[in-house]
Amino acid sequence: MGQSLSSTSSYTKSIDLASGFDKFFKNFKPESKILSQETITLIETHLKVGDIPRLASVISDALRDIDSAPLNIAVTGESGTGKSSFINTLRGVRHDEEGAALTGAVETTLERRAYKHPKLPNVTFWDLPGMMTITFQPQKYLKKMKFCEYDFSINSSTRLKISDAHLAEAIRKMKKNFYFLRTKVDSDLHSAKISKPSAFNMDEILQRICSDCPIDRKRDSLKQKVWLEALKARASATIPFKGFISDNDVEKLEETLTLYRSYFGLDDASLETIAKDLHVSVEKLKANLNSPHLLSAEKGDELLGEKLLRYVEKFCAVTGGPIASGIYFRKIFNLQNYFLETVVNDAKVLL
Repeated sequence: MGQSLSSTSSYTKSIDLASGFDKFFKNFKPESKILSQETITLIETHLKVGDIPRLASVISDALRDIDSAPLNIAVTGESGTGKSSFINTLRGVRHDEEGAALTGAVETTLERRAYKHPKLPNVTFWDLPGMMTITFQPQKYLKKMKFCEYDFSINSSTRLKISDAHLAEAIRKMKKNFYFLRTKVDSDLHSAKISKPSAFNMDEILQRICSDCPIDRKRDSLKQKVWLEALKARASATIPFKGFISDNDVEKLEETLTLYRSYFGLDDASLETIAKDLHVSVEKLKANLNSPHLLSAEKGDELLGEKLLRYVEKFCAVTGGPIASGIYFRKIFNLQNYFLETVVNDAKVLL
């Protein structure tokens, strides 16, 4: 007996889902993936055989682990390179606030200091003394600072030194991710403008410095999480694609947008702090951004539902449509991605 039309359709859907899943995750570098290879293989297996209950269970477990997983980030660098200021900025804390990382002082401590993120309780930044401060060799420094406990490290420096290269090599041998952070860029721009005024191009210099931006890595992590949530819903067929945006959809999108803005330091409280630092009004700052206005419905504007559907069309036009990777993504998935890209672009504007 041959397969029925219904079973054939289900089998084809499973293959399409598996193919789309494989293509999507191949777009990300190994260090950017939020799933282990074991979990990816397990999801692909359940997709291919159409085992929806187990698929939903694996994805649910993965999403729960992602949300609850602790993230420990080590920030190292010599005194005066701006690592404490960098930590305060990532935490959205002003230098004079209680609990802020100490700045502007000569480094005398030989111990690491932990600073919790005020909005992301699972994230901890570790302020480490520079290797030259302790006068240790790289291997001894890594052991003293307990580098085995960190998910990745950031080396804060105004210029790459030989000691930084030696430390990076030692971290690489531990199979840990690390990044070099270029600090005090404003001083470099000022020096470049004075030394070569005729050839000075600020946009070009900033573009070189900002290549491989950490913002893009954070975006990639969130994009994978959005994809997993959409895959779970799509595989279960719990939410059919409709030609309108319901009130429940809008409520979920508001929560998503608020979360994205908070992740990238663009929530209202953070924008107020940035506006004070730049000596401009919050209104003027928001006027140069798009994310704060995504869900606004001013008098005389199109209805919010129509506005959101226009966002879907715009995102699909840019990415190749809802079936570009072999899966019919729902409107909410496309909107979440559009919101994410908009917030990321705003974050880069404020770099």
